[in-house]
Amino acid sequence: MKCSKAHKLTSLYIDGELPERDVKTLEDHMKACHKCRAEFEEGMELHNLFTDAEKFEAPFGFHARVMANVSSRKIRESSRISVFARLAEAVVIIVVIVLGVLSGNFLIKGYSPDKAGDVTASLSLDIFASAPPGSLGGVYLAMTEVSDEK
Repeated sequence: MKCSKAHKLTSLYIDGELPERDVKTLEDHMKACHKCRAEFEEGMELHNLFTDAEKFEAPFGFHARVMANVSSRKIRESSRISVFARLAEAVVIIVVIVLGVLSGNFLIKGYSPDKAGDVTASLSLDIFASAPPGSLGGVYLAMTEVSDEK
């Protein structure tokens, strides 16, 4: 048995909760390993201090107050996590927007001056076809057009 496993099993052994199949292995290891034996003896001393200590009766309602404090802490911790999550979302959105703007500027600057005019023209509304004359949009355009009156 390795010392790391013995370290994990020592507390269970002291409390009498270690399965029988592991008791013999742990005892054999502690006989051979001075460090683990010292750790076991130290744990037994601490266990005996608590076993011999005077016991006091908890006041009425103590359990309810403790459990209420535990649940309120859980709520506060979860609210901190949600605030952190919202902050992280906002940072990610800002980073995406900034990267979009920078990459857009990079792409436009990559065009030659004669192509830059083509990009601007492609963003113009002139590329869209006019509304058909019988549609609601066509009727509106016909009503708002100013004819060249002489």
